[in-house]
Amino acid sequence: MTKDSYTRVETAINPTATPAAAPRGRIKGRLIVLAIVAIGVLPLLAALYFRYVSPPEVTATVGQPLDPVRLPFEFLVRADGAKLEHPEVSGKWLVILAAPGSCDERCQHALYLTRQARTAQGRNVARIDRLWLITDTTAPAADLMAAHPDLVLIRATEGKVLQLLGGGENRYINLVDRRGLLVFRYADDPEPKAFIRELGKLIKF
Repeated sequence: MTKDSYTRVETAINPTATPAAAPRGRIKGRLIVLAIVAIGVLPLLAALYFRYVSPPEVTATVGQPLDPVRLPFEFLVRADGAKLEHPEVSGKWLVILAAPGSCDERCQHALYLTRQARTAQGRNVARIDRLWLITDTTAPAADLMAAHPDLVLIRATEGKVLQLLGGGENRYINLVDRRGLLVFRYADDPEPKAFIRELGKLIKF
């Protein structure tokens, strides 16, 4: 029996069968197996590539992330003696500088920087309140306060608050989140653009 005759007989017995049906089925099966293997292996290969060949660049933060610690608001009062409102009530982030009321050039620079950082947030400016924790009995100069109309003056009734926020030689710009937790600390002279950019990212949370 010739090959053509054999094909005709097989077709007559099974009209749906074709000579190429079996090879195509095997190819399809192999493709399915390869797809399954690829799904399992490719993520591993990608992880190894980014781990050892081309690790992603790590972006350093400008400030120092802290283990969140509750700010003791019960020991903080406004300049007029009124209790300081907790961020959970206002829904705002607090930028706090602790410095003497005499406010030297370094202190003035820090206040200016926090003002610019807040203003630069545009529509999110209302998410931030700026506070100046005065660490001595000196009253701030009137012209200085006129330059910072949004600045809230506060005082501490307990020394541990000053230790927490830094009011001596080591002055900091402190960031308190909407839960009332101290979460970030900056030097009082961070790079302005980087500080503004990072603050903008943080207050969105």
